[in-house]
Amino acid sequence: MVLFLIGLGLEEDDISLKAINALKKCKKIYLESYTSIGVSKLYLEKILNKRIESKERKFFENESKRIIEEAKKEDVALLIQGDCLSATTHISLIQEARENKVKTEIIHGISIFTAVGETGLSLYNFGRTTSIPFDYKNIKAPYEVIKNNLEKEMHTLVLLDLNPKENKFLTAVEGLKHLVGLGLDENKKAVICSRLGTKNKEIKYGKIKDLIKTKFDNFPQCIIIPGKIHFMEEEFLEKNE
Repeated sequence: MVLFLIGLGLEEDDISLKAINALKKCKKIYLESYTSIGVSKLYLEKILNKRIESKERKFFENESKRIIEEAKKEDVALLIQGDCLSATTHISLIQEARENKVKTEIIHGISIFTAVGETGLSLYNFGRTTSIPFDYKNIKAPYEVIKNNLEKEMHTLVLLDLNPKENKFLTAVEGLKHLVGLGLDENKKAVICSRLGTKNKEIKYGKIKDLIKTKFDNFPQCIIIPGKIHFMEEEFLEKNE
């Protein structure tokens, strides 16, 4: 019996053949519905011809013992948008399963952490990632992360809060305004992206004071604050100005 953790990627066509073959063996399939959007429950049920249970964060945090007990008796899968190891909850679940002698198998998927390469910025030059929550009024940590990365001449990926169930998404413009309010120079250049890693992606590069005037209608969105830019990175980015 196996507990599978499967990354679905960023859109429907990203799901791998390896993932589909594993899911065909599973008696119980859970889909987490809180970290992002991308691959729908209806699409998955259609291609697999199996029932899938959509669950929120509290289920995986509070009912991990139940999942592990089920995996002792039959193959169970946890489906995660993007990659399956991008959230600490999933790491904890793997550790708990192993402690209970439940075999685990990880099947990775495309995630925002690799899709940022579509901007032309080198993955090797990214520093620590940060995020901005909905209630960001008194949150200064994202700016501090950016500041520290810039001191090391490294790029910063800034993730923006989302609640797919309520169709709520923090916009890149809101995020940039918050960062400027904390002290980020509005004349510095940045990158804003929506639906990165999908066929509907949008990428815009320019000075923050100009990007704040733009509007992207697709979600999720993210921000990248570049550090030291290589001339090849600059040439690629300029095509998105």
